[in-house]
Amino acid sequence: MNLNTLIIIFLGGGLGSCLRYLISSWLNPLATFPFGTFLANVLACIVLGGTAFAVQSKFIENELLRLFVMVGICGGFSTFSTFSNELFAFWKTQQYGLFTIYSFSSLAICHLSIFVGGWFAKNLFP
Repeated sequence: MNLNTLIIIFLGGGLGSCLRYLISSWLNPLATFPFGTFLANVLACIVLGGTAFAVQSKFIENELLRLFVMVGICGGFSTFSTFSNELFAFWKTQQYGLFTIYSFSSLAICHLSIFVGGWFAKNLFP
């Protein structure tokens, strides 16, 4: 690993974090359910799944581009720590229904989103 690699990941992570902040700032205040965090995680999984397919199919062969998107952007855009903190807040305030819905819907839809991203990439880059 060299300095260029770290800079590429840093730039991607900063971009992803800013995008997550903007989406969360826009959507989270609209409801009790943290739609901004949820959407950011789903979109990051779609992009990650598509990029992973593109890398596996050799459409993307540039390692720095892979790191920029998969580690940087997707790593900064998705957020397991915020998701966990929001779950903890639901638990602490005894909102067990929201806790259950948020945890199961996030896990199921984010896992499905990896496949959706791969499917889109497969159809875009046959």
